[in-house]
Amino acid sequence: MKYNQLKIIILSIWWGAFTFYSGIVVTVGMQVLGSHIEMGFITQQVTVYLNIFSLIVFLTYAYCLHNEEFTANSLVEQIAAISIIGFQLLLFLLHYYFTDLLDFEKHTIINQDNFYLLHRIYLIIETLIWLVISILIIRGIVKLKN
Repeated sequence: MKYNQLKIIILSIWWGAFTFYSGIVVTVGMQVLGSHIEMGFITQQVTVYLNIFSLIVFLTYAYCLHNEEFTANSLVEQIAAISIIGFQLLLFLLHYYFTDLLDFEKHTIINQDNFYLLHRIYLIIETLIWLVISILIIRGIVKLKN
């Protein structure tokens, strides 16, 4: 299998998993539990695994890039890879701060203003990663066709 095909496959797996989780699982969970805060305590735990999975995918993508022939187009992909890895590391850091703002025994948020600000930043970063991955998948498919 060529590296370009592997890149498309791993990014597509991440894209599908993330999109399904954020679009379906979180929404249904909030409906079933009746509270975005209750669902937040579940996503707080699941996000640890999602972040680890994401970092593995992004590092694998970077590894594939490293083993391809360097071109001007691959420079764009390398910048994108560095960006998504950096963003993912930032998400680990933000998630660490989230944990300190939660009271797990009472299922409450200790400092709502800080929590919601950090959460908004977290979601913006996740959206940026999702957009970059979407573009990389499309670029990879176009590259395969040419």
